[in-house]
Amino acid sequence: MAYEMLANAGMMLGVLKSQALLVDDHPLFRSGLAAALRSEPDIEVVGEASTADEAVTIIRSQPIDIAVIDLLMPTTSGISLASEVLDVRPTCRILALSVLDEPTMIATMLRAGATGYALKTQPAGEILEALRSVLAGVRYLPPTAPAQVVMAQVNHDIERPLQWLTRREREVFELLIRGATNDDIATKLFIARRTVETHRQRIMKKLSTHSIIEMIRLAARQGALANNT
Repeated sequence: MAYEMLANAGMMLGVLKSQALLVDDHPLFRSGLAAALRSEPDIEVVGEASTADEAVTIIRSQPIDIAVIDLLMPTTSGISLASEVLDVRPTCRILALSVLDEPTMIATMLRAGATGYALKTQPAGEILEALRSVLAGVRYLPPTAPAQVVMAQVNHDIERPLQWLTRREREVFELLIRGATNDDIATKLFIARRTVETHRQRIMKKLSTHSIIEMIRLAARQGALANNT
């Protein structure tokens, strides 16, 4: 493959290894993947995380080239984490890993910023291929995924916009649709008012809304008001 030739050529020229972060709450799977990658000449696992908080801390402290993220995390989804990672480090590539091969979930992860999506049930060689493809900026889908269905959903069909929000943005969003002011939110979340305003602007941009009323209508359509009464 072209990206394998580039990787090998890069190593011959002494180019630095691509730095990878593995995010998965199952230690056995995470350590197994890390062990499989140790023998690769062009990839170095420089961090492992079992939670979203650990992952973000590592992303903030190191120039990670690729984050391999489990879709199902204990306290948040890989979808939210992908958005958060890209907020912190926009140049980081993301490969989603999951046991789920449902097209809507794959599409949602791609819409959140992942370049590729692989299944944990795939052979190690295929997961490595997926990782290198993503590093090269090439979209990767598992061989069993219906690519046309997935890409149709990525481009214009099923959309779950609230999953595009980071955890903090979701907190701010939920307070906004309850009628809280910027000052109220700043006090409740122990952040600066200016930070609230920044979050508010990002939320509106991600959700394509222009007012609190539009946010409330969107929340109603998504069923998000049920827990905010």
